[in-house]
Amino acid sequence: METRAQWILDLHPDFPSSQLVLDRRPEAIVVTRDDVVKGKWPKLSGPLVGYGTMFTMTRLRRHQELGRAVSDDYTLLRCSSYYRWTYNLLGRSCLLVPVAALGRLPLERIFGSHFFLRSDSNYKIFPAAVHSTSELPDWLQDHSSELAVVSEVIPILQEYRCFCSHGKFVCGSSYPDPPYREVPEEARLLAQEAAVKMDHQGLALCTVDLATCSDGRMRLIEIGGVNSWGLYGADPDAFIAALEAEALDC
Repeated sequence: METRAQWILDLHPDFPSSQLVLDRRPEAIVVTRDDVVKGKWPKLSGPLVGYGTMFTMTRLRRHQELGRAVSDDYTLLRCSSYYRWTYNLLGRSCLLVPVAALGRLPLERIFGSHFFLRSDSNYKIFPAAVHSTSELPDWLQDHSSELAVVSEVIPILQEYRCFCSHGKFVCGSSYPDPPYREVPEEARLLAQEAAVKMDHQGLALCTVDLATCSDGRMRLIEIGGVNSWGLYGADPDAFIAALEAEALDC
């Protein structure tokens, strides 16, 4: 019986967390961007875990034999999917609309002078940002067929990233900027509440991003996966153990 999963790592300057894993699992198989583009995947058997950029992990997931290395389910990670179970944790008004419909909505009446816009997909098709309701950005016409989330703007004081397994907090930290802080108990509990809902839908491993806001409330910002999500100040050993345990159990 296998006692440790084999890692497939994508080392990239924009994703430094992979190096943290390689430091602890030097036997990991490293794939380059050129390998991925040309489809030059390693021949491996047994339990596998993939970690790296979403560019690489989405392609690894489609591989017939190695796809099991990626546990992220990108369909479940769409806002249009998980909002139905977690909307009460958002603490703000959100609408899911086609980008092409934005110009026809009474945005100022609904959201005031500004609104927040993000892609429905976790694979950021366009930048998540705050926009004026009086003037929409020109680049939106390039994404007219995409589904987007439109929400009211909430003043954020501090964000936290929590890695969860089967509804339990594994590790995490504040993010995105150092110095990284520990995740407070209130955030851990809210993360577990969201992670339990995702576990019930079949997503055992996930990240839950939360924020403390200026009114003192803790709000859910986003739910993500684990194979392409940065660690920031989270405990790499706890992260590795959780992903390996899931790979060995599958």
